[in-house]
Amino acid sequence: MGLTAGLEAEEYDRTYSDVELVRRIVAYFRPHWRKVALVALMVSLVSLASTITPIVISRSIDLLGGNPQLQLLLAAAAVVTVLGALGWAFNFVQQRYAARAVGEVVLALREDAFQAVMRRDLSFFDQHAAGRIVSRVTSDTQDFATVVTLTVDLLSQLVLVVVISAVMLNQNVRLALITMTLGPIVIAIALAFRRLAR
Repeated sequence: MGLTAGLEAEEYDRTYSDVELVRRIVAYFRPHWRKVALVALMVSLVSLASTITPIVISRSIDLLGGNPQLQLLLAAAAVVTVLGALGWAFNFVQQRYAARAVGEVVLALREDAFQAVMRRDLSFFDQHAAGRIVSRVTSDTQDFATVVTLTVDLLSQLVLVVVISAVMLNQNVRLALITMTLGPIVIAIALAFRRLAR
């Protein structure tokens, strides 16, 4: 149980290399490239809006500290509000089209899995319970959808990290480099857990 919980391995399970898995995934997403491109654009815009907002707030505080004016305060509040609304709108579009693309791919996966099961000889079903096979088809495709969704979220965070890193380097190179030293440690931990999970 826990983070690595799942159905037990079956005799008919196969092991694929990372390259082969990526090639198969890309083949399933290729018919939906427009949705994927739109999601990628929205991911970048969400990250950009999330980065600009604290910068605007910081600059506004600096300006208001030296010259407090109501007009400046209202302008800063308006800019932050617009950025927040844009970020919400971009995220809505991202989630909507990502869900559509993933849902269509999962449907195609389940149809292909069903066709593969139907091509099996009847003796295959004497050795393996039909209910267990159905559970594998359903759970594995759902797990795939979860992985894709988490990957999109991860890419969004990576874009955000890149943008924030650029801003930090522009502000204070030494402090930015000290902060970035944690990156390889986090990546090493993630890769170690990946090997354990597989």
